[in-house]
Amino acid sequence: MKLFSRILILVIFSGFIFYQPVFSQIGVKGGVNLSKFTGSDAGPAEGKLGLNFGLTFRLFGVGPVSIHPEIYYSEKGTRFSEQVNMFMSMNPDQFNPDDFEDFDLAFNLAYIEVPVLLKISLPFMSTKVIKPFITGGPVFAWRVDCNFSLEAAESISIQDCANQNFPDLETTFKDADRGYALGGGLDFAIPILGTIIIEGRYVRGLSRLRETGVNDDIQNQSFMLMAGFTLGF
Repeated sequence: MKLFSRILILVIFSGFIFYQPVFSQIGVKGGVNLSKFTGSDAGPAEGKLGLNFGLTFRLFGVGPVSIHPEIYYSEKGTRFSEQVNMFMSMNPDQFNPDDFEDFDLAFNLAYIEVPVLLKISLPFMSTKVIKPFITGGPVFAWRVDCNFSLEAAESISIQDCANQNFPDLETTFKDADRGYALGGGLDFAIPILGTIIIEGRYVRGLSRLRETGVNDDIQNQSFMLMAGFTLGF
């Protein structure tokens, strides 16, 4: 840990030697998520693909360090193979567990996410065109959609979380989430036009997704692959 701290300080101060103020910029980003539920009560959750897209803002920075708030739409969730009754507390008077043995259950959650990221370029690894970077910071999210799907070999059924057959499912999932993001990538500078961004990111939720009093240790987790473009002004 001490070695990492020393390297980080060296990176920041080496950038100050080539001091160059960075003013506000705006750009777009988008890509794919591989998400799943994690935690001691998540069980054998499997990854689920989703999309993300939105805006990124580059605020005033000094040398290799700048602040990047973002706002984007992000699809998350998880899959359970042959685990339908494990996560949903179905009423046994309404459902026969044996009827669901051959189904995959997928929970589909969508959020508006607002990360506030510290971005550090790595000047000792950079060229005039390619600039590697690392990034990280807190993430705040608000749920805007919730549904689940039961998928068999020949059919798929998608139900909204507020479906009348599952009156408690909509309120089971909390409306907000918070967590942190860590990532890194490459900036490709295009003179006059702007910068192309390729980035990988890990996002880990810290809030429990539900508060029912039983089996509540479940959080979001996503691996994101993103590409974007920042205007060159």
